[in-house]
Parts: sequence; structure tokens; C-alpha cells
Amino acid sequence: MVSRDNAVHLGAVSLAILVLLVAAWFDVGLGSSPGAIAVFVLYNGLIFGGAHLSLALQGEDGMVPADARWRYVGALGVVLSCGALSLAVGDESLGPITVNAILPAVVLLTAVIYVVSATLDGYREARP
Repeated sequence: MVSRDNAVHLGAVSLAILVLLVAAWFDVGLGSSPGAIAVFVLYNGLIFGGAHLSLALQGEDGMVPADARWRYVGALGVVLSCGALSLAVGDESLGPITVNAILPAVVLLTAVIYVVSATLDGYREARP
């Protein structure tokens, strides 16, 4: 039997493939054009977080608690935003440092916050 999570994941992946087909139909291309960046963010967002966002909006726990889904979607949003910024304005400088030099630190900080908050949440649930 197919679980609800699997069905939603399949729908999100199908939607992501549709995004690629539409982008190819309109010849969006690759690179740092606004259309290509939008396709990059939309495709990766659907593949990696589309099902989590859908199930979190519905408030369904399923195999993963809704709070954990929201935490994941938030972290994914930061990572995808950093990727889009890197493509759009990565070589621009903020004083003596470029945007591409700052973004890995932002992604690393996001990963640390994600792991710590997930650990604390798991610890709180395990306590009587």
C-alpha cells in the first residue's frame, strides 16, 4: 500500500519534472538569468521540500512531525536563497568581501542551527 507521504512525494517530483519541461519549452536556459534562477529554485525546492511543505501546510504528521517538516522547509529555503543569490550577484562585493565568500558561512550556520534545534526537539520529546 502506498503511504500518503509517498504519494505526496511522487506528486512533488512530477511537478518538478513539469517545471523542467516548461522551462525547456520556453528555452529558459542555464546561467544567471532571472528565469534560470527561478527554475533552479523552483525545481530544487519541489524536489527536496515540496512534499514536506505540502504536508506541513495540511498539518499532517504522517511519518515525520509537522514541526520537523517546518524546520526542514525553513532551512531549505535559506539554502536555496543562498544558491539563488550566488547565481544572481555572487561576484558583487560587500566592502572587501564578495557575496560568494559569505554564503558558505550562512549555509553552515543554517545547518548548525537546524541540527541543534532538531536535537533539542528530540530531547524534549524523549523526556517524561
